[in-house]
Amino acid sequence: MKRVYLVCLGLVFLFVMASVALGNDPSGSLEADDSPPTQLDEVLVTATELSVLAPPSTSSRLGLSPVETPASIHIIDHVALKKNGYKQVSKTIEQAPGVIWGASPAQPFSFSMRGFTENQITILRNGIWLGPGSMSGRPQNGFNLDRIELLKGPASVLHGQGAIAGTLNMVTKKPSQNGETSWENLVSYGRFNTIKLGSGVGGQLHDTLWYRADISHSSSDGYVNDAASRSLNVTGTLLWKPLEDFEVTLGFDYLKDRLPNYWGTLLVSKAFGTKPLKGVVETTDGRTIDKRTRFENYNVANEKVNSHQYFTHLDLAWTVNSAFSLHNTFYYFDAERHWRNAETYSFNAATSLIDRDRFFVSHDQQTVGNRLYGTLTNSLASMANRALLGVDFSYVDFTRRSRFFGNVDSVDPFNPSPGRFDDPSQTFLNPTKITTVAVFVEDSLEVTSRARLVAALRQDFIHLDRDSFNLDGSFNSTNAFERSFRPLSWRLGFVYEFDQALVGYVQWTSGADPVGSNIFLVNGNQDFDLTKVQQWEVGMKSRFFDNRAEVTLALYHIERKDILVATGSGGQVDNVGKQQSSGLELEAAFQPTSHWSLGGNTAYTYAEFESFGANTGNRPANVPRWVMNAWTNYQNIFGLPFDVGARFRYVSARFNNNANTVTLKSYEIVDLHLGYRKGPVRVLVRVSNLFDTVYAYWGDTFYPDQVLLGSPRTYEFNVQIDF
Repeated sequence: MKRVYLVCLGLVFLFVMASVALGNDPSGSLEADDSPPTQLDEVLVTATELSVLAPPSTSSRLGLSPVETPASIHIIDHVALKKNGYKQVSKTIEQAPGVIWGASPAQPFSFSMRGFTENQITILRNGIWLGPGSMSGRPQNGFNLDRIELLKGPASVLHGQGAIAGTLNMVTKKPSQNGETSWENLVSYGRFNTIKLGSGVGGQLHDTLWYRADISHSSSDGYVNDAASRSLNVTGTLLWKPLEDFEVTLGFDYLKDRLPNYWGTLLVSKAFGTKPLKGVVETTDGRTIDKRTRFENYNVANEKVNSHQYFTHLDLAWTVNSAFSLHNTFYYFDAERHWRNAETYSFNAATSLIDRDRFFVSHDQQTVGNRLYGTLTNSLASMANRALLGVDFSYVDFTRRSRFFGNVDSVDPFNPSPGRFDDPSQTFLNPTKITTVAVFVEDSLEVTSRARLVAALRQDFIHLDRDSFNLDGSFNSTNAFERSFRPLSWRLGFVYEFDQALVGYVQWTSGADPVGSNIFLVNGNQDFDLTKVQQWEVGMKSRFFDNRAEVTLALYHIERKDILVATGSGGQVDNVGKQQSSGLELEAAFQPTSHWSLGGNTAYTYAEFESFGANTGNRPANVPRWVMNAWTNYQNIFGLPFDVGARFRYVSARFNNNANTVTLKSYEIVDLHLGYRKGPVRVLVRVSNLFDTVYAYWGDTFYPDQVLLGSPRTYEFNVQIDF
């Protein structure tokens, strides 16, 4: 009933807003407002923005616009990032249909979409894959970014192994060639002592040289006790254009962070949990969450979840003539990551205490790579054609040190003594080297003025060499192995423009990823070939009412075969598993007047393990059936430079584990914002989780007795100054 009430309330609110908005329009029509012009924020119609945006590099390297691409593409540009107050990328991207996110410290940048999670979603930085997303991806705000691109479905044909359910690309800001020096500045303060600071400048150094530099800092005490976090991101770019048809871009990206050390809230027995949090979780054995432990942190005092990374890239683009161009990208990435925590907690019914473990792990990663491709524009049998041929090379040197200690001590559930954890003198050592060479082709053929055929093919040659050493330094031949993979990925799509307002498409795509989902951590007992993935998708994209209304629709089916399954009690595994998902994604937005915009999206996902041992027939963890978003914004209230808006989000029930024994109940969240703009200054006040809903938003399958609870009501006061 609560959900129905909220939906009805939202519909009434939208109806009233529409009445007011149309009432202010003397004609009562949907034509543009003829009142005197007022400086307004640019309105983001949807996360897609179809043909009005620059061609996204995530979905194609041929320069195809979203309308010309047979796939689901969502783009959140710089204007939208500013308008949303430069929120974290994970919180920003969840406005796309069917996306949810998780922030377990073990996998701090995890997502779920189209029935798959974590490393089945590829994370890119300026179009470059830097490692498995849950490992190499780090949370950050959007200040240093120009845009976020999200491509749904398998994309191994573009980005190599691992791109199964989607590809998220974060593109940093680049220099502008308009010749003017510009500044962007951000100061923000919110509940839990949450601070965001940012400053960026861009301009021209010489007739042929432009620059851009940005620095941002974020920190918070966190909504869980002793779970503070901080992050520093510095990005810079130089653009040199000595000739009109030749340019060189040098980019630098530095990120240092400390993640919140909140590993989840513990499930306790029904007898102990005398003050249960109702409507949050449901378990098959009666366990619950006691509200007295909601903000407790059971980690050690000297915990560590830190990283720092350097990423630099050199891009050369040469337009040889009107028909042929060359592009080369050389990149280098260096990262160190450290974990030192009590991660796993279990309630001991006999003692009524919390038993804790200790776990230490560190990563040392260096990646070097180069991508070269040429694009040819010509005609084929009198049909316009664009073709691309390229070579991709990368070398990864990854060293992992780890040491796990089982139950070490026990603490009081309501007054935990933090204790300490010193780095172990001996650790297991796992050096891994991965060499990848790939050849790829893309082609876009205009069959008619309305019909386009798009195809792509990629052949990867991957060599993996993984060693393993015991605590005493002796070689562990059981976990060490060497193997080569040769996945062939492809995409075939067709786009048809029915008229200027409606485009339909269909595509068939393949992909591949490791059976253990993380190619950096594959062990000797996982010495199998890559999984095989196929997807078909059909959809439509439409803009009408003079581009003030937009609708996109996608239907898809994904099948992933040869995944790893336990086949015996002795730890035997085999790659005979199978997983599938089917779904629908619908997004719509409308701008009735020049001052008012509204929109929403919904996604339905049916996912299950078709063959997965004891979990056959179950739904994968962190996959909801339904995800819904709705939003509205009104600008220039009573002729004043104010804007007000609201967002509603609904996520249906999910499971905390693949056994489906712990259910994370459905939840609804409402956010409000009020903005004021005067000249170069914009002030934004945000209230998130307006009704202070208590909910579980994610469950890490490695910690089955813990769930991650969402933030309570928060506020933020955000000031942006541009000049």
